[in-house]
Amino acid sequence: MLEVALTTLFVAVAVLAIGLRRRQLVLSAPVETLVVPDDDVADLPCPWCKGQTDEDDNSCPSCGQPFG
Repeated sequence: MLEVALTTLFVAVAVLAIGLRRRQLVLSAPVETLVVPDDDVADLPCPWCKGQTDEDDNSCPSCGQPFG
């Protein structure tokens, strides 16, 4: 009977330890920050190379990938 109680206690502590460790890993994940340029019109960066784009661009000035 004592062996069953000790085994149950050991398993419960292991499950709690694993659960708390995963929770800490999720909470300590770095948060990405968005950098906005200082000019008046902030356009979205190129989705392929993250280069700076202008509102009137039909393709990315950095990598040449067409938009739309």
